[in-house]
Amino acid sequence: MLRGRACVLHPYPNRYLIDSLNQARLDVVLVSPRDAVPPGARVATIIDVPLHDEPAVLAAVTASHREQPLELVLPLYEGCTHLSATIAEKLGLPGNARDAAEASRNKYFAYQRWSQAGVSAPRTLPLLELEGAAEVIERELGFPAIVKLADSMNSQGVGLVRNPREYDAYRDILRDMLSRPVDIDIQSDRNRLAYGRGEVKVIAQEFCKGTEVNVDILMGGGEYTVVGIFEKAPAMGPWFAETMSVSPTSLGPEKEEALGQLAIDAVKALGATVGAAHVEIRYGEEGPKVLEAGLRPGGGYTMQAIEHLTGHNMPIEVARMMSGAKAPRIVPQRKAALYGGVVYPYSGTLKSVTGLEVFQDIPGLMTHVVLHKPGDKVYALPESAQPHLTYYLIGGETRDEVLALHRRIQESIRLEIEPLP
Repeated sequence: MLRGRACVLHPYPNRYLIDSLNQARLDVVLVSPRDAVPPGARVATIIDVPLHDEPAVLAAVTASHREQPLELVLPLYEGCTHLSATIAEKLGLPGNARDAAEASRNKYFAYQRWSQAGVSAPRTLPLLELEGAAEVIERELGFPAIVKLADSMNSQGVGLVRNPREYDAYRDILRDMLSRPVDIDIQSDRNRLAYGRGEVKVIAQEFCKGTEVNVDILMGGGEYTVVGIFEKAPAMGPWFAETMSVSPTSLGPEKEEALGQLAIDAVKALGATVGAAHVEIRYGEEGPKVLEAGLRPGGGYTMQAIEHLTGHNMPIEVARMMSGAKAPRIVPQRKAALYGGVVYPYSGTLKSVTGLEVFQDIPGLMTHVVLHKPGDKVYALPESAQPHLTYYLIGGETRDEVLALHRRIQESIRLEIEPLP
């Protein structure tokens, strides 16, 4: 039985997350900008302190805990998993070890742990000096290679470079991103607080061709359970916009079982023992390789898709795991789910949108949201953390059914964007 006060650190919380915890009869203590709290959300306490000011967050949550004790600190937002672990450790509450959370937030530190544990992952180099790094990449990895921010998320700051010239151009983009103030307006870079924190800010990885998947895991009571495997749309660079993820995958049960085990091995190698994990893997000719892993549930509509497929609500399950429950047994799915989005091809001012009426005639459409309107400034990859006009979730009986509906949405919506000066 869940009870008491549950603290969540999140710069842009949504109603699904908050309503789920209310459904479990938890009192939600939200560390978030007050104006980011969704209208009508039932929140017991709002702690409005800048999330990039970690000492201030720690002090504010500790003070709140002294007045009304917390039972749980729930890691549900990738950019604050390390801080959630720090707070839980200081208050003596359940959670992953702080060093495990820190390793998950930096892709180079994660790679070091995977390499030591024999977990398959692409070769990875820290780029401590960006100037002249093209020579190091060519010598150690070869081109093409992936160059990315070590602690970014949502495909932000991830690029494929095919030669030294492309590296030099992308290097300048990454420098500009790292020079942004951490308290930048949430509309232009909603995750700036999450990247550029450590000594290793940029990494290079060998480029792995193949099918990319997301694997979501629940862990608790010494057990690790795969709760969802979703196949991403093919992406070969230079940027890796996430236009859709679908379950079941095209890989088949045998490969999916191998993917699930590799994801569990990766999470264990990080030292994670409780809560949820979202692991990204490429399955190519050499087999599967782990790209990254976050110690929280998948973002976007991943959690709602998992609930549709399995009946398990991820925010509630994370609270259960943190309260000492064992990871649940998942009954194999007999239906399909797809979550997707329409991506901006470049940054600019949104002049017009046509075709949104397609959402009125999509069977199986479970939910959708339109994020911008004409006149808004919109931002594309690689700089943006939210390069989408709209997100949607479709449920159906078969993979082919939901894929056909996804294609219909993508083909119907048209954007007119005036490029920024």
